[in-house]
Amino acid sequence: MATDKKQPEWGLNIQKEVRNLMKKFKLSREDMASRLGVTMMTIYRWENGRTFPKSRLMIREFEKLKQELEKK
Repeated sequence: MATDKKQPEWGLNIQKEVRNLMKKFKLSREDMASRLGVTMMTIYRWENGRTFPKSRLMIREFEKLKQELEKK
């Protein structure tokens, strides 16, 4: 299975954002994965810069989660 290591051009540094969100809100990979509808391995790969979300829809979902958490 080939992985796409090229970071999307739409401006989100997913690696940094995932780490910051998890740290700030004390979320586990399992929490993040559950909220975004992906696997824990996907979160791990994003967190470590191994892969990036392949769709803008997933980026939008990540941004919605971030906004939801920031409001609390």
